[in-house]
Amino acid sequence: MSKQSIVAEVETERKIQLCTFRLNNRLFGVDIQDVKEINTEVGFTRIFHAPREVRGYVNIRGQIHLVLDLRTLLGFAQKDPDHESRVVIFKQNIGEPFGALVDKIGDIVEVGSEDIEEYGAQDDAEAAQEDRWKNRNLVVGVCKLEKDLLVILNARSFLKTFEQK
Repeated sequence: MSKQSIVAEVETERKIQLCTFRLNNRLFGVDIQDVKEINTEVGFTRIFHAPREVRGYVNIRGQIHLVLDLRTLLGFAQKDPDHESRVVIFKQNIGEPFGALVDKIGDIVEVGSEDIEEYGAQDDAEAAQEDRWKNRNLVVGVCKLEKDLLVILNARSFLKTFEQK
């Protein structure tokens, strides 16, 4: 889903709901329509010779899901899961069964098209920090909330980053 398609969807519906989560003390979100569930299972079966961004596999109710480390995928330092860590499981129409490990789950946030800015359009200090992220193609846009900056990610691009390598 590109910035244009999210904005088109938002303009049609006027609002979009985002599932938010924290990574490295920053607020991120993905379209709630792409999310199947939030799971507390953070015990992974490692995959030898897998890229650093792949945490391993997790069995959830008999279905095997690949788990990506979203911190590493975005270029942040890897961190061991703790009691607040969660796995965001995505719907199968997004890709093969997979999920993303996040530091802490947040709230559902509803935003309108007027609130979404194209990534790179803002000029504050945090934007300069974001420019050092790898896999910038995962970022759709940003949204200034009352007390935070929400970075909107495209979950449909998570697995595609490995196809490009």
